[in-house]
Amino acid sequence: MLYESQSLKHMILKTLFARLFPCGDSVGRRQFVGALAGISLASAASAASIGVNFVNTGDAGVQNGTGDALGAADVAGAAGYAHANWNNLGRWGNPTGLNDSSGSGTSVNVTWDSNNTWGNGADTSTANGKLMAGYLDATGQPNNNSNPYSGWDNANKPDTLFTGIGSWLAAQGALSYKVIVYSDGDATEGRISEYWLQNATGSDFGSLTLGTDLTTHRFLKDTSNFSGGFTEVTDSANSVGTAGEGNYMVWSGLTADSFLLRSEERDFRAQINGIQIIAEVPEPGTVLLLGLGSLGFLLARRRRS
Repeated sequence: MLYESQSLKHMILKTLFARLFPCGDSVGRRQFVGALAGISLASAASAASIGVNFVNTGDAGVQNGTGDALGAADVAGAAGYAHANWNNLGRWGNPTGLNDSSGSGTSVNVTWDSNNTWGNGADTSTANGKLMAGYLDATGQPNNNSNPYSGWDNANKPDTLFTGIGSWLAAQGALSYKVIVYSDGDATEGRISEYWLQNATGSDFGSLTLGTDLTTHRFLKDTSNFSGGFTEVTDSANSVGTAGEGNYMVWSGLTADSFLLRSEERDFRAQINGIQIIAEVPEPGTVLLLGLGSLGFLLARRRRS
């Protein structure tokens, strides 16, 4: 598919070149080549990602030494979202800077807390098994929805606050991002948990000002332990009665500089195994249209001259 789209792009550009510069205008050629380079570079751009893997340890902060910690070269994630250089984190942590999928530092920080961590017995000899093995656990209490909101309150765990996304996003040349949340506990009886992203501001994780919801609420039903396959819980799983059987969720088109990932136990426990933030870059077809617009502008200038 990629080969076919590239061939079509080159055929269109070749035709435009012949019509724009039938006499071999050297200046026009240079302008055309510059525009073509912009199209090619943009088309080749790949989405930068930030991945967080919660490991099974009661210790705080970055934790790269556990059996379920991902190595820098380990590529993990659901199809279409997998990457290397995950950040391995323990049970809780104060603002912690995160690396992206290239291993470079970013402006993004995360603060998080849970009642404890646990494991579901996934095979940690594989990268995806490591991602899904350990998780942040909950207390079984209903949320305390007071405003200001305390991320340290036992009733609200597990929760995670990401900040500084805007600067990182701008550095990628992107205007929006996706968030992927992985969830799979050690039970198989079909316990249900609820997840959503909410606007929250403030420098103190224990006293955040809650804003509006940034996403829909997803209800996930945990009916099996991870054995190598990923199943998405989609937007149709919007209530306890329509909870979806799966182990990850995706929200797209987000633009907020920060977000609070919230969870609520609907049937005994909620858990968070991992989180990804993925920059949404233009699709190659969109980039091509923008590039063709630039070439059309060149053509218009030539007609006026």
